[in-house]
Amino acid sequence: MKQFMLILCCISVLVLLGGCMEKGKKQNRKQVDFTVCTESQVPSEVKKMIEEKKHTPFQFTYNLQEYMYIVIGYGEQNGGGYSIKIVECSEDKVNMYVDTTLLGSEESVDSDLKSYPYIVIKCIKPKKNVIFL
Repeated sequence: MKQFMLILCCISVLVLLGGCMEKGKKQNRKQVDFTVCTESQVPSEVKKMIEEKKHTPFQFTYNLQEYMYIVIGYGEQNGGGYSIKIVECSEDKVNMYVDTTLLGSEESVDSDLKSYPYIVIKCIKPKKNVIFL
């Protein structure tokens, strides 16, 4: 019984330390300068890819010269008037992190009307992997 309790205590300590380590990693991130593109600022190649993927949720990046376009779509939604909030766009020494959330429609939901909300984020091309959170 003592061995069981000792093992249980060790596992608990490891789990708690794991949470602390993850929090510390997030604190080492710095914000990335970015621009949210209007429809006219989105390259035609990216528009074509969005059109092909719009019916289901998607995430991809597209590099063009010195810029990276980070594209996140939420698939087919009932109604219109949705907006997308950027929760995080940051980086550490290894990765770039992007997190967004879909905010509900302020319009009454019309089941006949379909929309395909997406966001295109433009930034200087990092030499890092992009992690979608």
